[in-house]
Amino acid sequence: MSSSESFLEKMNKIKKAWKKFIENDEINTSIVRPIIADSWKRCKSAKVDPYSKRPISSLNSKEINILLERNKHLIEVSWPILKMIDEMIRGSGFRVDLVDKDGHFLKIISDIEILEESKKLGSIVGANRSELIAGTNGIGIALSTGEPIQIFGPEHYNVYHHNWTCSSSPIRDPSGNIIGAVNMSGNYRLLHKHTLGMVVGIANAIESALKTEKKVLELSINNKFLNTIIESISDGLIVINKKGEITHLNSIAGKILCKEPHEAIGKPIDKLIRTNLSLLNVLNNRKGYLEEEIIVSPFYNKKNSQRYFLTEKVVEDSEGEPQGVTALFKEMKKVHRLIGNFIGANTRYDFSSIIGNNVKLTKAVNLAKVASVSSCKILIQGESGTGKEVFAQAIHNNSNRRDKPFIAINCAAIPRDLVESELFGYEGGAFTGAKKEGRPGKFELAEGGTLFLDEIESMPLDAQPKLLRILESNQLMRIGGNKIITTDVRIISTTNQDLLLAAKKGNFREDLLYRINTVTVDVPPLRERKDDIPILVKYICDKIRRRINKNNIEIDKKVLEVLCEYNWPGNIRELENVLESAIILSKNNKITIEMIPENIKPFKSNNLDIKKNSEVNSLIDIEKEVISKVLKEAKGNINKASRVLGIDRSTLYRKIEKYRISK
Repeated sequence: MSSSESFLEKMNKIKKAWKKFIENDEINTSIVRPIIADSWKRCKSAKVDPYSKRPISSLNSKEINILLERNKHLIEVSWPILKMIDEMIRGSGFRVDLVDKDGHFLKIISDIEILEESKKLGSIVGANRSELIAGTNGIGIALSTGEPIQIFGPEHYNVYHHNWTCSSSPIRDPSGNIIGAVNMSGNYRLLHKHTLGMVVGIANAIESALKTEKKVLELSINNKFLNTIIESISDGLIVINKKGEITHLNSIAGKILCKEPHEAIGKPIDKLIRTNLSLLNVLNNRKGYLEEEIIVSPFYNKKNSQRYFLTEKVVEDSEGEPQGVTALFKEMKKVHRLIGNFIGANTRYDFSSIIGNNVKLTKAVNLAKVASVSSCKILIQGESGTGKEVFAQAIHNNSNRRDKPFIAINCAAIPRDLVESELFGYEGGAFTGAKKEGRPGKFELAEGGTLFLDEIESMPLDAQPKLLRILESNQLMRIGGNKIITTDVRIISTTNQDLLLAAKKGNFREDLLYRINTVTVDVPPLRERKDDIPILVKYICDKIRRRINKNNIEIDKKVLEVLCEYNWPGNIRELENVLESAIILSKNNKITIEMIPENIKPFKSNNLDIKKNSEVNSLIDIEKEVISKVLKEAKGNINKASRVLGIDRSTLYRKIEKYRISK
């Protein structure tokens, strides 16, 4: 978590530098990046108002229609790519923007809640985000410099954007001219280096689509030049004439057909491969395909059936008559890896996030470090609340898979009848309610990376044999499917139970246990590492007071003594709850013994049942008391209260109803 601390410190330094520059024209170049400092100066020279709540936009509805018509080609080429990104970022807290070369919004894609927040800042179609109108921002700098850039928090010139981060990349036409930009914006707490990489990937995909379209229109150019262009495309491309014969293809497409490119030229496409979709129907219906899932089986290697996303368009002559089709085959694993990288990009913990010097803890950390550099399967054992997921993320981030997806699935949180579809995916129509296009499972999304199986003891017995087969063969088959999919996934599992005992009782497969625990890491409970409690208390208090914007917290010595005496059946999670409650209830930023729950002060009994009751009562009482106090301070404002508590509004509503708390 030290990385989070340095991030907040950096934010505060830049915020102070911004304020100093706005008020006194002074700028600290050791804190502010040169590219940001230069932009601030330009904005100030242009008299851009840093306190303007909405950027200026002079476009009326008629002008917006002209704007969209002028950029129609860019929008049409970009839209299929943006639609795919829309599905990927849903619920992520991010917004994706497409802008023209002058900085005008053309398309804005996001969840309704983020769109509403964006509208408050004037982020609507037709609004302008160029630097000298909206101040320093990612879109403006990307358009002016021609380079991708990521900006966070107070690096923005406008104060109302200080809670945002934006990653922007210019879009160039096939001639190299900047014709627009793509941008991803969200709360600054969502800042991640992978976001900029994803934005650059989206821009490259749009540029590639522009190039592909141009290449198709230039089929009349000499074959040598054309073949060089086709060969540069990173996906399988096949050009078919109206007779169904292959006229051009690249080497990637040759591998799909199991033929050398020169051997496939002139051959009918339907004599080389079988597919579940007709590649020639588009000549008649003119509709084409966009990222349609297709299964390809070469005649010359029937065992090599593979899944692809097919994009197919009709090639027309100058009279608008169909002359053939272009078929682009994108390997599904590439798409799944992109999705997996995005949804798995929040692995924020590394080994420095594990706080403590206890001998047992140090032994567990050292073992995890050694195991992390291999691809062996790891089982992390420990009681609830000990930080097993922190260990799992640290192992992933210390491995050679750190830049690949980290996909987490809680086996206890998934309905029993959905476990297999979540893990292994399903084909369209495999069961009632299944999507018609099917859906990849977590194994496919984690391709090349790590699959984290939390609370694996809760996996249903009838799903365990299938998981075992996949771990043994590195192959899977979707529910309702008949095609083998190879996988390369590292497995990290956690449990808070004795799986060997569970196996002897018949509640867990013994052969699966031996398959998932090549290395077993035992995370000690807090009661066995009480010597770490003082530094844990300091670390947790610092983390909480930053989140709720409180000054330094002072802890009474008697409080620390009581905390060190207690046995903490809920482990670190319980300690965090107690400290957060105490900080919220504290006066003058000092935690005294009165703020500590009664059941914790004297640990009266070693009886296990009493300890369990103490844990339940303390957690429930603490949670109810904290929610009540925060709601009172927020004057019943659910949005404000949920932000302070760090939970979403729906969760807060459920807890209010559960505890019968009056707003």
